[in-house]
Amino acid sequence: MQTQTIKTELLLNGQKVSIGHQFLEDIVRNIPDTRENKAIFDILALSDNPSVKEDIASKDNLNKKTIHLLLEDTNQDVVDNVLSNRDLAKYIKEDVLFKIIKTDNIKHLKTIASNVEDYKKCDICKIVKKLANHKNPLIRYELVRWRPSEIITTKILKQLANDKDIDVAKEAQEELERRDK
Repeated sequence: MQTQTIKTELLLNGQKVSIGHQFLEDIVRNIPDTRENKAIFDILALSDNPSVKEDIASKDNLNKKTIHLLLEDTNQDVVDNVLSNRDLAKYIKEDVLFKIIKTDNIKHLKTIASNVEDYKKCDICKIVKKLANHKNPLIRYELVRWRPSEIITTKILKQLANDKDIDVAKEAQEELERRDK
């Protein structure tokens, strides 16, 4: 991913003032998250400042190109902010999501598992199956931790109810019991 140092100036009644990275970080948080600012967000997503990109990745009004650019970032917090943003997740393509899953980054996998129903352009059943069979119990636990989505089938829940990790098994069993009522 190519980044750039963004030169920022503030214009007050015709008077220019150059500002540094700290002011830019502060101001990015306060740029209204509106469609009209998508072009500004596109520029800021190219910043070499990770804090700026983290804030941009939390915005809801981003172009699809910017979303995919941020998903390729080397900063895991930038990627995680996109993955956990419901308004952005619906634009993530299945091949991109599986590429992230293949990195085996536990933080990303936990975020995907806890937000699985938000990935509208993906075969969610394939994602759930992949995550339900992950070797790390933290990933399996995220699928059942908070009142699991209806997307998680009874078959997967039964599998997780027999998980070797007691916490995963307990949460899955409780969800099965709730569904039986």
